[in-house]
Amino acid sequence: MPGTALCPFVDIPDGGSLCIVHDGFPIVLARKGRSVKAYVNACPHQYLPLNHRGEKLLSADGSILRCSNHGAGFSVINGEGVEGLGIGACLDAVPIIISADNQIVVAEVLGELAAVR
Repeated sequence: MPGTALCPFVDIPDGGSLCIVHDGFPIVLARKGRSVKAYVNACPHQYLPLNHRGEKLLSADGSILRCSNHGAGFSVINGEGVEGLGIGACLDAVPIIISADNQIVVAEVLGELAAVR
């Protein structure tokens, strides 16, 4: 639901990712500086969580989320498949914002980018 707080911004390591389950809904968050992207934590290839076999999901440069089960790669920027079994698939985006009190919050409109309010 829009307005739902998912986690504190500081819980997501800079240059890293965080997998959470909120009310039974799996979400993966990726952070670089003040920018945070969120996706449903389900690889579209087999619908397993991206962290099914490990928590290291981001490429060294932080630009690609990889499925730990079979290595499918997805752009952190837009969720589009860019490597391996990810090509032609796309992660489902979760619209988020960073609230004034530095909480990651579900946004009301898809397409709102993470921004300080």
